[in-house]
Amino acid sequence: MVDVNLGPYIQNQIQEADKLQKQLESLINQQYQLEIKLRENKKTLEYLSSTNENTEIFRAVGTILTKVNDIEGLKKEIEEDVELTEMRLKGIKNQIDQINSRLKEISEEINKLYQKGNQKNA
Repeated sequence: MVDVNLGPYIQNQIQEADKLQKQLESLINQQYQLEIKLRENKKTLEYLSSTNENTEIFRAVGTILTKVNDIEGLKKEIEEDVELTEMRLKGIKNQIDQINSRLKEISEEINKLYQKGNQKNA
């Protein structure tokens, strides 16, 4: 909630900080989901690497399971997904770092301006 007694610049900074905080929460949620996906894919690759060629592998397609005939093709597909997920995670982590940095700057600026305003009113 923005205090109407604060100057318009401080109010704007508070609103920007609030917006950035919401973006940060969204990115953290995306990061969490991607980390889960990455762990699952890596575990799947581990399992596929420990199986022999006679092991039957099934894959979920919608609400049914289908037999996988090309296990090497499946491994390659999962490896590509792991690589893509790792790149997306790196990008999200960079965005999180940038937002955290900007939030820190805004917070410090708001605190300085707010303290100056309090000193004038004292």
